[in-house]
Amino acid sequence: MALTPQGDILCIEIKSGLPDFRADHKWPDYLQWCDQLYFAVNQDFPQHILPQTAGLVIAATRPFATQAATCIDCAILRHPPRSPLAAARRRKLTLQFAIQAAERLGRVDMPQVEHAVKTALRVE
Repeated sequence: MALTPQGDILCIEIKSGLPDFRADHKWPDYLQWCDQLYFAVNQDFPQHILPQTAGLVIAATRPFATQAATCIDCAILRHPPRSPLAAARRRKLTLQFAIQAAERLGRVDMPQVEHAVKTALRVE
């Protein structure tokens, strides 16, 4: 999920390949939880099978020494139509998003942030 500067909530469904897309039948359920839904696929994915109502992100990949595909670039090729969430759902999801982001930031080992927080707490 992503939160835009305008407050829109985006879902980005990453598909590792055609078998992944064909086996996954839950992505339509995500539509009620976002303003826009995108599929992110690699450059070899058959784009014509993706629904035209979803956005499209293409990732250019290349194999590295470990033989794992590594993303070297990506681009949004198609933006989906916006389907605005209800205000109450938007508020709840935005708060959940912010709480999770704060928790993740709190787990980051950044001594300068820890020092700033401790200093701020002593001032209060």
